[in-house]
Amino acid sequence: MASEAEKELERIERELDAKAPGGKAPIKAADKSSPADRLSENNHLDAVIVGAVLLAAIAFITMLGESLSPKQKTQLTAASMGGAAGLLVG
Repeated sequence: MASEAEKELERIERELDAKAPGGKAPIKAADKSSPADRLSENNHLDAVIVGAVLLAAIAFITMLGESLSPKQKTQLTAASMGGAAGLLVG
């Protein structure tokens, strides 16, 4: 079922299409299945990849940290890598 806002947008589009300047066809809205829309649906993938890379970097940096005990290094590394894997899987 179309919401009131969708109905209003469709009405406005019909009015604008009816008033199109002579000699030029009105520009239609893109289909939901167009490649441009499919790409825009995956915008969050970049954020996930950046987050995973940052968590992996934290894991590798903590391995080099000298002020941490070996147990703390292992815990931080495992948590960071687990977070990175979780982001990529999710």
